[in-house]
Amino acid sequence: MTEKTDRSRSSEVKMLETICREVHVNRRITKAHQGKLSSIFGQRWMKALEALEDSRVKKYVFQPSGRIVWIVVGREREYLVMPAVEYCTCDDFYFQFHQGHLCYHIIAQKLAEATSRFDLIEDDDQLFDILIEEW
Repeated sequence: MTEKTDRSRSSEVKMLETICREVHVNRRITKAHQGKLSSIFGQRWMKALEALEDSRVKKYVFQPSGRIVWIVVGREREYLVMPAVEYCTCDDFYFQFHQGHLCYHIIAQKLAEATSRFDLIEDDDQLFDILIEEW
């Protein structure tokens, strides 16, 4: 990745984090936030919003370990999102990453967490390895 794309990605991450902090306070995305998200992310924002509205963001919590796995259900399959490192298993992640951008699955996950708009699924640790292989 070039320095320019690294800066661009870093800039997108920082802007999204700022918006998510604001959204977290009221657990809602205002029209002002929508305008910012649209200008920053364009179509990726629209796809992320669609994922939120369609309840396609899932938070798996495995017990007793407390391990957390985020999944965004895409058009073709389920994608594993690692929010701490802005990583997603979708093919678009690689194209967006090299252009210095986030994929819409990461945007959807971060906004879902900020608004608490996700499906919470609790499972036993015994299922963790099986599900990880599937994702």
